[in-house]
Amino acid sequence: MSNLLDLSGKIDPLSAALFTSVSETAGSLGIAFFVVGATARDMIFELGFERRSRRTLDRDFGVRVESWAEFQKLKDSLLTSRLFRETKEAQRLRFQGKLDVDFLPFGGVADNRREIRWPPDEDIVMSTVGFEDAYRTAQRVRVKANPPLDILVASLPGLTILKVISWADRPHERTRDAIDLAFILDHYLDAGNNDRLYEEHIDLVDIENFDYVRAGARLLGRDLAKIAAPETSSRIREILAKETSDEGRHSLLIPGMMPRGSVFDEESGNRFNQLLTLLLALLRGIDD
Repeated sequence: MSNLLDLSGKIDPLSAALFTSVSETAGSLGIAFFVVGATARDMIFELGFERRSRRTLDRDFGVRVESWAEFQKLKDSLLTSRLFRETKEAQRLRFQGKLDVDFLPFGGVADNRREIRWPPDEDIVMSTVGFEDAYRTAQRVRVKANPPLDILVASLPGLTILKVISWADRPHERTRDAIDLAFILDHYLDAGNNDRLYEEHIDLVDIENFDYVRAGARLLGRDLAKIAAPETSSRIREILAKETSDEGRHSLLIPGMMPRGSVFDEESGNRFNQLLTLLLALLRGIDD
């Protein structure tokens, strides 16, 4: 996951300007950041491997800060540039009047349960479980060639962790995370992992009733287990086990049945069972 993914020339000018501004401002303050959310998904799948998913107009960054004062200093510095302006949401700024940009703090700002509570009222609580894992194993991506600008983008295993945790935080509000998870499960091998399947994980091929997509989901589980801290892995397993059990409500599966363009025939009526199979494969891969 340390190899450079060169997307220079593929990034639209507005996003390139955003990445430059955030990189310069965060760098001047000594604040680490990486790209997360649907932005990371699009950069890897659509720009990196020409696999189109649902489009997003938002941009998402995880920022590693030690305190709310440090986070506010970052926001103030971005606002001072006059390229950003405030919105009604504490985590969101608007870039050049066109892009909504979410800045999600993690690190020392979280409590011992890996939760953050947004000031001043602390009534909005968000889990940051998995952010350290995803940041530590993020993919280095070149977004500009001249002068060169490299930034960190959540890898697909890291993004999977963040999507599952985010969905579990607010299942009824975060259906987009479930949709994105289904897309990652469908296309994991297509994002540069096909050769790895045959060269490093041949045991997933040499089985009865081999299925390409299911093998990819299980490989994703193995990759996720390699980067996840024990508490992260335990939380992911807990969520997946609940959602795939006979007694579960399968809430994580339902949103993934809605979007078009999956590798399965949604008209067949089997999409629910296929998604359930993929989640079970993901869980088995984590346990391998």
